[in-house]
Amino acid sequence: MRKDNIYFKILKLDKSIYNELIVAPSSLQRAIAIWVATAFIASLSVFRIFENIISYIQTQLSIIASEIPQELLIEIGTAVSELEAIFNSETTTTALLTSIGSSLAVALIGVSFVFLLLKYLFRKEPNFFHIVIISGFASVPGLLNILVLFTDSLLLQLVLGVSTGILSLFCLGSGLKQVYFLRNIETILLVVGSTIVGSLLLPTS
Repeated sequence: MRKDNIYFKILKLDKSIYNELIVAPSSLQRAIAIWVATAFIASLSVFRIFENIISYIQTQLSIIASEIPQELLIEIGTAVSELEAIFNSETTTTALLTSIGSSLAVALIGVSFVFLLLKYLFRKEPNFFHIVIISGFASVPGLLNILVLFTDSLLLQLVLGVSTGILSLFCLGSGLKQVYFLRNIETILLVVGSTIVGSLLLPTS
């Protein structure tokens, strides 16, 4: 199956694509590669968005500087300068690697949560690596966040980040539902639960 066909089917929530993927050769390796690529792009996108937020704040401060108390202006300026310092090259590289590692760890925790609930709560017979494949390919929408790196529009960046995140959750739910024949409420529990548990046990911040 061609890669572009796979990605298109995932994005349109195809009803059988994940059943095909879990039995296809090299799906596990490809899913992990997509996972890593998505985490890398997402981390770069977050940094890019924060840099634009800082730039936006600085622009607005210059516009309203005469309308706010001097002390408040100094405090805000100091806070913005501290945020800027975070994005120097050395700190950014370290923070970027940490963010990627944390994102992958959160995803792995989420997969483990899904596996345990499927096995012990829903009485299914889950395959851990099948769940990895489903989760990896479900993160395909996150690859679209690379567009964030090529636009200066803060609004567009935020829209892209939020929409791809939501679409990834829908893709994950679609994959779990079709492979394990889940009801809607079970699918929602797994998707929401895995997202919350991963974030709580290993915050990416």
